[in-house]
Amino acid sequence: MTARHKIVLYNPQAVFWTMPLGLLAVGSALDPARYEVKIVDARLERDPMATVLAEAREALCVGMTVLTGSPIWDAIAVSRAVKEMRPDMPVVWGGWQPSLFPQGCLSEPSVDAAASGQGEDTFAEMVERFASGEDLRGVAGVTWRDGEQIARNQPRSTRDVNELPAHNYDLIRVEDYFARKGQRQLDYISSIGCRFRCAFCADPFVYNRAWFGLNAERMGEELSSLWQRYRYTEISFQDETFFTHRERVEDVAHAFLQRGLKVAWTGTMRADQGY
Repeated sequence: MTARHKIVLYNPQAVFWTMPLGLLAVGSALDPARYEVKIVDARLERDPMATVLAEAREALCVGMTVLTGSPIWDAIAVSRAVKEMRPDMPVVWGGWQPSLFPQGCLSEPSVDAAASGQGEDTFAEMVERFASGEDLRGVAGVTWRDGEQIARNQPRSTRDVNELPAHNYDLIRVEDYFARKGQRQLDYISSIGCRFRCAFCADPFVYNRAWFGLNAERMGEELSSLWQRYRYTEISFQDETFFTHRERVEDVAHAFLQRGLKVAWTGTMRADQGY
């Protein structure tokens, strides 16, 4: 039996306790028969740096989600430490900052590639290239270090989230997040993108105003199964605009009622969606 490749995914230090859903998404999209995914969340570790380095010693690559702001400093520190330990280790950044400023991210010498936009397919293709010893030429959605040059590949279109696998919450320590939050609140994302074009928001730029949402039946099945496992008391929908389609919201509520899912839930909306 062929040994699995280890993939280390890192969530930098931050001041909030939202579960790392971006890392959960890309980790869940990798074939578990071929890849062992280890998510390290700096907020949960006594010594995050030591944990990442220990996990990365025999890994294929290290990926991290990078939010614009103070998390960048921790991401840089960890990226540099990984490179010092394993100069051959590919370090990949994804998330909002690399989606907005991919070439700027590669001005940091320890970063080998940046994945922009929706990351599941992009990162899966990247690790396949790493496993086979190939470069990232032609991988859509990637900006990468090609020798002394920085190459930016073609963008990747946003994919319907119904075509992607369910998030595997076994990859994170759910109970630790409940403890930090002080409540059994499960973070869940049911859609990607936004149809609007607010000038202050990165979403229209990153996803080109595309929007895809999970269907209500799938959400009902997934969240019912997660309740059986974790007995959460609240769902926090981390969608950019959960209330994009009123009919879908009604269908989701009916799906919950049909399954006896009696929990509180919260979601984001624009002011003009609330009438």
